[in-house]
Amino acid sequence: KADQSKNSDNRPSGSIYQYISPPPVNLDARVGLQGKIRNLVDLHNATSTALCGIVKDSEPYLDEWVDYHFGLGFHTIYLIDNSKDHELLTWQDKRRKAGYSVRVMPKPGSHRQMYGYHMCAAEHKDEHTYMAFMDVDEFLVLKRHETIDQMLADHLQEGSLAISWYVFGSGKTATYAPLPVTKRFTFRDGVEKHDRHKAWANVKSIMKTSDYGGYPQSPHSMKTKRGTWKDTTGGGSFDKIGAENYARPTDVAVIHHYKYLSPKEFQWKSCIRQTVDAKLKDCVGGKATAYQGRVPDDSAWQLLKKNVPRYAMFDEFEDFL
Repeated sequence: KADQSKNSDNRPSGSIYQYISPPPVNLDARVGLQGKIRNLVDLHNATSTALCGIVKDSEPYLDEWVDYHFGLGFHTIYLIDNSKDHELLTWQDKRRKAGYSVRVMPKPGSHRQMYGYHMCAAEHKDEHTYMAFMDVDEFLVLKRHETIDQMLADHLQEGSLAISWYVFGSGKTATYAPLPVTKRFTFRDGVEKHDRHKAWANVKSIMKTSDYGGYPQSPHSMKTKRGTWKDTTGGGSFDKIGAENYARPTDVAVIHHYKYLSPKEFQWKSCIRQTVDAKLKDCVGGKATAYQGRVPDDSAWQLLKKNVPRYAMFDEFEDFL
């Protein structure tokens, strides 16, 4: 039942979604997760990193994305549910009962992607030290650190940290198969000029929550009131709103962006399903052409199996689709 008396004072002005108080995370069940997920954090830690993403028709890969990032040591995952009828409410309740700190906030209808990120930051910034903003087709790969908190302790003292993309293509797939996205799609763009994807300079952000500066100008960068955008080198070569970094460092951390999936999935995503702001994207003349990718890279899949070992079972399945 909705409990309007528990609305956060930090809720963005004009926000019209219904607050539904979630059930508590089952801490007894969480104890049992310790042997199943490496780097599962203590929910009472003084320092913590949350993850915020927007979900629209992404259920086939949602559990993998959530498990993957809990394996990196994220404390809580917030999801903006863009379905018409709060479809992820039951999923949230089951996950929390099983010991996972997930929180789903319904936001149906058309809105800018930045608004969803603003919802997360404005309402939950006081509960965490850091907050990352990535959607369910984006997987963070850490190259030198075991956990997200370790990486941020070294690279984010104030403001916002920009993490560059590798863009992954459809590879040799044709249509959907019930296998992990990180296992199926292992061909990406390269680093040389002739081999880069057209969106190679795009970044996503991780913010120190105490420095949040209000509604962002772009879903790729967060506005801060102290400090500015920087990458893992401590510098960067950014555009004027921090959405692109032409330096593109990937030696400490990089986001694997699985934009395309299989060609059939990309066609549906681009020419049938609308984005959260009610637009069709990448659809030209009723057809969307999937990028294939050239450079082999299965590091996200290897990291998932290391941190959430049960996923290794999928290595027993061949991909015929």
